[in-house]
Amino acid sequence: MLDAALLFFINVLWAAAYPMAKFAINGGVPSVTLAWARWAVAMLLLPLFARFVLRVPLRLPRSDLLRALALGAMALGLVHILVFVGLRYTTAVDATLLLAGEPLVMAVMSLLLLREGMTRQAAWGMVLGFVGAYLLINRGWIPPLNDSGTLIGNLLVAASVLVEGTGTVLSRGLTRRHSGIVVLFWESVGATIALAIPAYLFWASTPVVPAPSALGAVLYLGVVNSAFCYAVWFVLMERHHVGNMGVFIFVQPVFGALMGVLWLKEPFGVYTAVGSAMVLSGVWLTTRTTAREQAEIAHG
Repeated sequence: MLDAALLFFINVLWAAAYPMAKFAINGGVPSVTLAWARWAVAMLLLPLFARFVLRVPLRLPRSDLLRALALGAMALGLVHILVFVGLRYTTAVDATLLLAGEPLVMAVMSLLLLREGMTRQAAWGMVLGFVGAYLLINRGWIPPLNDSGTLIGNLLVAASVLVEGTGTVLSRGLTRRHSGIVVLFWESVGATIALAIPAYLFWASTPVVPAPSALGAVLYLGVVNSAFCYAVWFVLMERHHVGNMGVFIFVQPVFGALMGVLWLKEPFGVYTAVGSAMVLSGVWLTTRTTAREQAEIAHG
């Protein structure tokens, strides 16, 4: 149950990622530079967590080290470039709906690549979560057809979902053999290296000096979202099926909607209420499955 609570909590924190990213970008931080900065911050903090909290060495065998670096470059680095460029050519509604499909990608790839199936209860939780997220994002059954994103933008965002979902599943393969925090550290190194040159080029072409508040948003993304939340996620991947964990991602649009109601005074309509209830019900179903998994592990 503690693991389920942690998954719920980090996804609540992740729900603020897009508002914070938008805040930083509007404050003068180039998008790709922002992606580099958040992983550079995480790269500096994760060794401290590994050494003083978990007390695990950062060493990996050469083959797994190269794999972690490559996964970081793709699943943490390339993904952000695809998302940020895609957002320039599509709408927030289309992008958010596509991003809500990541748990489905994780469930399918987990079955295909790791042979980790889902119980019927967890599968129903996945269905409830996706339908609930759909209602939350569209505020109804029919999407706003007069505000449709372009094909290229939607394809880029969809590609980012496929890459990140697949990368997460492949990372699970590494966390079966090594500490999740160590795997995440080397993936953050891969992301930081891969994004370094594009980040510099974007930074050099921007004459605006970022506002202090924008730098605060960068720190939130680096310390809270990338270091803390991802650290918890990777540690939990050591003992849970990634497909079941993915259902908790549906929590993000729920709290994104609540942030809109509380901060932006957006209306709290019937579809917001119904969608939130469906997402939370789906998470509850999956939580029961996750708790059963842990009990089975504890009893051998």
